[in-house]
Amino acid sequence: MSKVTKSLAAMFLVFAVILAGCSDNAGSGKNGNAANGTGSEGSSNSALSAEEPAWKTVNDPVTLSWYTGVAGYSKKWDATNTYIDKIITEETGVTVDFLHAGNDVNAEFNVMMATNNLPDIITLDRWNSTSLIQTLMESGKVAPLNELIEQHAPYFSSILPQSMIDWYTQADGNFYAIPNYYVSPEMLDQYPEVKSDFYERSNGQIFVRKDIMDQLGITVEDLRQEDTLIEALKKVQAANIQYNGVTVAPIYFGDKDKYIADSLGVLAGSFGAVSEAEDGSYIDQRTTPEYKNMLQFVNALARENLLSLENFTSARNQVEEKLTQGAVFMMVGSIADYKGPVTQLYQADSNAVYVNVDAIHSNDGSLPQYGRALNKGWTLTFVNKNSKNADRAIQFIEYLYSEHGQTVSYFGKEGETFSVTADGKYKLNEEIETAFAEDWNAASKQWGMESIWWMVNDVWLNSVREVNETELSKYIDSLFYGNSNYMFSNDQLDSGNLFDAYEPGSKEANAESKISVYWSQMVPKMIFAKSDDEFEKLYTDTMSTMDNLGLPDIEAAKNVRVQEFKKATGVELVSPKYTGKYE
Repeated sequence: MSKVTKSLAAMFLVFAVILAGCSDNAGSGKNGNAANGTGSEGSSNSALSAEEPAWKTVNDPVTLSWYTGVAGYSKKWDATNTYIDKIITEETGVTVDFLHAGNDVNAEFNVMMATNNLPDIITLDRWNSTSLIQTLMESGKVAPLNELIEQHAPYFSSILPQSMIDWYTQADGNFYAIPNYYVSPEMLDQYPEVKSDFYERSNGQIFVRKDIMDQLGITVEDLRQEDTLIEALKKVQAANIQYNGVTVAPIYFGDKDKYIADSLGVLAGSFGAVSEAEDGSYIDQRTTPEYKNMLQFVNALARENLLSLENFTSARNQVEEKLTQGAVFMMVGSIADYKGPVTQLYQADSNAVYVNVDAIHSNDGSLPQYGRALNKGWTLTFVNKNSKNADRAIQFIEYLYSEHGQTVSYFGKEGETFSVTADGKYKLNEEIETAFAEDWNAASKQWGMESIWWMVNDVWLNSVREVNETELSKYIDSLFYGNSNYMFSNDQLDSGNLFDAYEPGSKEANAESKISVYWSQMVPKMIFAKSDDEFEKLYTDTMSTMDNLGLPDIEAAKNVRVQEFKKATGVELVSPKYTGKYE
């Protein structure tokens, strides 16, 4: 099956066109070449069966090194004191030596690649390390997982969604990584009761402190319009609000590595920017008038001294600290990234509550448009092709991905740490829920639930998790649904679904890498332009340079894929800007 055909098959699945079913040999290698790293000393694969998980057969002690390429993750394996770690080590024999990324994830991993000093398992961020992931797969340094699965974890092929395999299979017929948070259309059909979690829920949100709004007489309506929002933020600035000894910033974006994708992405949708032209062709969202309007709005915030330069040099942990301190009035970005500090703030002061603003409407009256696509994954996890423990690595990944492994990672053991309700839902024991509610960090060190999420299957997890009706959980969960009224199905245009529009190393791929670097340099200059004329010149020069670097070629290549997707799904236009419908 060609790459295009495989991707089209995945798109058919997304729109509930039922395929013939999963192959019994899903994920098995086709070329018969064995991957390097054939076995750990002392382990035996002779008794492995496609009918039973490998960890039940192979569980002698082994230490696996694992690089986690997402800034802020800091778990240390402790099978002595952390309950979940202890169970996993007892069941699999695995002790994990985590190698955590610092702030510059891509630069650090490039050094690891250049020195050929790769760990057994490698996890990279699909959104923020795209070029690095492509380079890694092209390098020959990571093993084809289909081959490892066939040789060392044959049961694994029976639990991987066929749509996932199709989506990530490369031109050479192999797939090299397992995503987390992959939303399988097959599983949504299997668990229809959780579909709303994926069709109405979104990480990208605008959330604002309700207690400070009430204190200053600010309404949500004041915050929903470009001009009135600026006046409201100026009111916050003038009030010089002190909270727990720190000054409250009027507005904050995500950290220096993610604010362009996350925070500006939210605002772009709010201002109605989409990657679709009136004739249905693909266009780069950044070239649209709506995106320019959004940048001018952010520039206006900066010129009113409402945005701090510190924000744009802050790492994620520094932004988290601001939120934990209660030092942010309005936050624009990923609530998923910052639900921890928002939770901690609420635990310290139940009056310090955030509420959503569904959209900031631009002055030109454009409809807000938040594209929703079924998630094809956040991170991708690879196995080092030259690892002497490649067999144990794929078996450990199989364990973590399996329902049993997910149960252990999120709930522990039935009867010890959780119970199963009459309707089949998993519920943590009350004392453990209380421990997490009172001090998440301490409880995580003691119990370890939700500390290993690199293989999480969100559809399954949502289907079995008991709905926690505590005041805290309902509050945090509500912050994910703020813009649901303005969401539309964006699978055909979503950048994550266009990852294979051109091959790694092609002129388009090289152009995109150069444009990404250039764009990241120019955005802060546009944001902090000191006048309209300066902004206009910077914007014009930026658009011209991006064209010269090859943006039209990128748009043309992506448009080919978009039109294939549209033909396969029988639609011509998807944006509410043209259809007038949110669906």
